[in-house]
Amino acid sequence: MVRWNAYRLRTRTFLFLVLICLSFAALTGLYLALMHDWKQQLATYKRQAAAEYTYHLLYAIRQQTALRSNDAEWRSALQEAAHAFTVPIRYYGPDGETIQMDLVPQHTALHAYTVQVPVVIDGRIDGYLTAYYDMDQGLHSPAIKQLERQLQSRSRYILLACGLAALLLSVYAAYRWSRGIRRAGQMSEAVVTGNRNIVVPPCGTREIAGLIRTINSLLDDFERHEAWRKQLMQDLTHELRTPLTAVLSRLDAIIDGIYPLTTENMLSILADIERLYRLIEDMEKLSEAEGARFELNLNRINMSQMVKGVYEGFLFLSKEKDIRFVFDKPLTPFYLDIDPDRVAQILSNVIYNAIKYTPRGGTVVLGMERENGHMLLYCRDDGVGISEEDLPRIFDRFYRADKSRSRDSGGLGVGLSIAKALVEAHRGTIWAESAPGKGSTFWIRLPEPR
Repeated sequence: MVRWNAYRLRTRTFLFLVLICLSFAALTGLYLALMHDWKQQLATYKRQAAAEYTYHLLYAIRQQTALRSNDAEWRSALQEAAHAFTVPIRYYGPDGETIQMDLVPQHTALHAYTVQVPVVIDGRIDGYLTAYYDMDQGLHSPAIKQLERQLQSRSRYILLACGLAALLLSVYAAYRWSRGIRRAGQMSEAVVTGNRNIVVPPCGTREIAGLIRTINSLLDDFERHEAWRKQLMQDLTHELRTPLTAVLSRLDAIIDGIYPLTTENMLSILADIERLYRLIEDMEKLSEAEGARFELNLNRINMSQMVKGVYEGFLFLSKEKDIRFVFDKPLTPFYLDIDPDRVAQILSNVIYNAIKYTPRGGTVVLGMERENGHMLLYCRDDGVGISEEDLPRIFDRFYRADKSRSRDSGGLGVGLSIAKALVEAHRGTIWAESAPGKGSTFWIRLPEPR
């Protein structure tokens, strides 16, 4: 395993090798296709040149037709013309089959390119001239040989240029494509060394950019949880100090004989201990809500029925405070993919606060409506309201808008924090609209199923 790791390639080197192999494979195919096309064009040009060459030969031979009366001299003249043009020929009779003159070696006739033209004298066909050309020899034409040399030279230059271009493009592409992986690796190394305040912009391919976004998101989540942990420790320290100090001071006073051991004093100590217990319970609920997005039990739920069930659970409390509690039921059913227990917990926290801070004879309205692919739940009251200064912080842990309320009467200030965490676990949002003396409206937006 150690030996294999020692020879493991870097990503950039591996990408370069893959790209250069693919580039040269594509280049080879392109070069072969180009050479085939050039050879076809050259062969066509040679065939045209062979036909023209044959007609020049025919013109020279026609000058010898006057010698047909003397067969020996005529044959000698044909041989001289064929030798002058350096082309093997056959001369057929008017029937096109009888060979009257054969100046073609046997091996040449089998592989050569042939051009046959009729020999017309005085309006009649005197015979047929067939010329045999070796196409690989350039037809003894300086122009064709020059063209072949040009094509060979051009093909070498093109091959060299394409190879260099493939090399440069492979280096550049390997560098660009591996940049995202290098940055992700640098980010991971920075995180290991303790530097988590780093954000790398997504780059590279879609998959690498997605990987970088995921790492950024994980770092962001980690920082958020770390900040939550630190804040939680500070909040816990602050919340635990007061009741613990009260209990310890009273116990010390009892031990020293300063504070009498009476039932009333013991009940006071018990109240502080119960307050500590409630704090622990609320912190457990808050911690559970913060991690709820990993543990949601989602089901397709009829929201009208679910909200109505929560509404009916608070009817007794509202009547006890002489508060008019109304459920504004929608005309059409709403269906959402939610964890019904968690959403019921959200609504319970919001409704409980609305009833608690609405004076006797007031009104609390619970309702729901649809808006652009989302469902809105709202709880409206005509209670004391929330000041503009306190409104942005009402969802913070342990924050209470009314500083005059005691912990016993006002709670520990985590109910809305729990509601916010559970709403965000459902990919939703929660906010409040309020003004002092005019009541408050809490809105919960949850996404509809896709």
